[in-house]
Amino acid sequence: MLLSRQGFKFFAYISISALISLTMWMLILLPEFLVSQKWSDQKIGWVIGIFFIVSLFSRILAGHLADNIGNVPTALIGVVVSIGGCGFYWLSLHWPDTLFIARALHGAGTALVSGGALFHLVQSVPQEIKGRVMGYFGLPGFIMMAVGPFFAEALRTFWGMKGMYTVILLNFLVIGFILKRLPRPLAPRGTRRATFIHAFKRNFPSLKPVIFFAFCFSLGFSSWNSFLAPTVSWLGTGAVSAFGVGYGVGALTTRLGLSQWLDTGKKRLISISSLIFYGGGLALIPHASYAWHLGLIGFLCGMSHGIYYPALSSIAAERFHPLHTSNAMSLYLSAGNIGMFLGPPLWGFIGDRAGTIWIFAFAGLLVLISTLIFVVTHSWPPAHKIFWTMPRRLNRNL
Repeated sequence: MLLSRQGFKFFAYISISALISLTMWMLILLPEFLVSQKWSDQKIGWVIGIFFIVSLFSRILAGHLADNIGNVPTALIGVVVSIGGCGFYWLSLHWPDTLFIARALHGAGTALVSGGALFHLVQSVPQEIKGRVMGYFGLPGFIMMAVGPFFAEALRTFWGMKGMYTVILLNFLVIGFILKRLPRPLAPRGTRRATFIHAFKRNFPSLKPVIFFAFCFSLGFSSWNSFLAPTVSWLGTGAVSAFGVGYGVGALTTRLGLSQWLDTGKKRLISISSLIFYGGGLALIPHASYAWHLGLIGFLCGMSHGIYYPALSSIAAERFHPLHTSNAMSLYLSAGNIGMFLGPPLWGFIGDRAGTIWIFAFAGLLVLISTLIFVVTHSWPPAHKIFWTMPRRLNRNL
């Protein structure tokens, strides 16, 4: 009975992860729609980025709520907030600037729902497989990365943007239905946790290299997440879907195979090194001449992503303080949100002034350089001491 209960929780949370990801990847066409509404690239960047800055603070809140009221109630609060965001998505069809409110509520709700789910999964497994479990939780996201754009293009063709907004609402209603049927009790066990500030002070020094790298990767990732659709729109319907399908298939191929042999010990640095190919793939996006070119580029990037994330999460999990696991996870995951918030307006600024080709060139270079820094400083102790320890000593002397 206990096994069936835990099995139901696992599959329920995987389903929730898939539905959340679908709501996000369907909106990959939103920037293209806003370009047709005469929005500037930088304004588009801000409306995309606000999702992630609100999500950042909501992840921190999710850690506190999960520790004090339970994982499931935290996720249910997120569902309610997200449904409110859907209402503003519909209003944006008449008053476009309400998209900022819609994106903010969507980001907050998504962070609370996914936070409650992920905290439960990671806290219920042994230390040595925490990184792998975090990778499994993100696995449905790669499937939805392939399904979402294709589904969104079909909905936009037959029903317009309101069709996408309606499906997003339905997704959150289904998530709420699943959460209400998760096994009780809902309240967490154990004592109240320390404040986030205290947990930050205990976890940040050891997590600093991981946070830096997660931030840089998400900054590069946000380039295509925000500006792929308007960049390749001249290739016609199916171009975005081709990239999404390629990315999803590549990620699934490695996540279900190679990554499981490369997420322990020093082999993790081999996994992270694969992001060199990711950087190259980003730079190639504007040079694609056919949709199938984007499919190949997406496959290359997806393979790198599928290998890298469990490895980095495994390194991070080793550094979580045992008394502050939820808050430490919030800190690690929030690094990606910062990059996803700052990235879109940054790339929009570059696009407005230099053209989209330079968005992807700089994004690819950023991923390449940050990967080299991380791998070198973790494989060569003197470099680690200089890059990560020396700045802290200088600050103390000052």
